[in-house]
Order: sequence, then C-alpha cells, then structure tokens
Amino acid sequence: MNTLNLAPTTVFDLGHVLAEPANLYEPLADLLGVPAAQLQDVYYIHRHQYDMGLPDRDYWSRTVEELGVAVDLPALLDRLVAADVAGWSVIRPGAAGILEELGARGVPVAILSNAPCCFVQAFQHLPWRTLARQAFFSASLGLAKPDPAIYRHVEVALGADPRSLWFVDDRPENVAAAAERGWQAHQWRGDADTRAWLAGAGIL
Repeated sequence: MNTLNLAPTTVFDLGHVLAEPANLYEPLADLLGVPAAQLQDVYYIHRHQYDMGLPDRDYWSRTVEELGVAVDLPALLDRLVAADVAGWSVIRPGAAGILEELGARGVPVAILSNAPCCFVQAFQHLPWRTLARQAFFSASLGLAKPDPAIYRHVEVALGADPRSLWFVDDRPENVAAAAERGWQAHQWRGDADTRAWLAGAGIL
C-alpha cells in the first residue's frame, strides 16, 4: 500500500499572488491602438477558455472583436503573445524571498495556476523556475481552478495527503475549493500576511 506524504508542501497561485504585473495592459493596448483601460475591460472575457487551451490566435481574435477595432492580427499576434507572457513572467522580490526561504528550509514549493499554453512553454525558461519543484497549469491539464478535479490531480501527482498541502491563492472560490479538499488554504493579501500565515504553522 502506498503511504501518502504528510510532510508540508506549499502550493502557490501565480497571477496576483507571486506575479503582480504593474504594466500589463499598456504594452498590449499600444500594439492594438486602444487605451489601456479599454483593453482591461475585455481582457478577461475569454481568458478562461484561453487558460483551458484556446489557441493564441482565437483568444486574441475574440478579444479584438470585443474591442471593436480593426487590426492586422496575423502581423501582431506574436508580439501580443510575447507581451502578454512577459507581463506574468516576473515575480515580486518579496514573493521570491518567500519561495527561497521555503527552499532553504527543505519545504517543497509547487505552482498551481490557470494559465494558457504560451505561458506553460515560457515557464520552463524563466530564471525563477528553479524555486518551484513542480508546476501545474490549466492549459496542460485541461482542468482549471476551482474545479475539484485539478486539486485532486495535484494531490496524486505529489503523492500528498490533502492535509499536508498549504495553498495560497487570491481568488476566494479557489481557496474555498482547496479547503473543501482538505488543503490548508489561505487567501493572498500580501507578502507579509502570507509569511505570517506560514510562520504561524511553523513552515517558515
């Protein structure tokens, strides 16, 4: 019989937890010739489908349609994808510090993020990639938070008892879904708040 791992493993969301882009919309809006606020209004309309594996071309064509502008999408597509990926590719120094301290204490770190295929490909080459032992992305799995199946997949992949997983996410519904699985789940409010939560558990 296989015994589930009871040692703590931390699991972090990426967007708005580890990465908080300060300039996400402006480069994309400049490429499309629209105000950043206009793009921000439509950016997430088709994002769930994108995170579930919708091709880059389809996501951006639908987003451009929502904007109601005429652009040469084939000519812009690679630049749009690159700018979008770049926006989510840098994590804050404070977040990196938490991951580094966890690694120094021998506490495994995993990433669980809803993200499109283009980011999955880019992730393997990010300089902070080594701070996470494993990464799980919705586009690769065909599952997205808060579907309970994605949490179950992580448990099986890590060979972990749900009670040993310490999860941080910014969205209440994702935190609630993890808690229902038995994970130790915390809603992200900032580096200091998350550090205090992990310290209170004796993990940091």
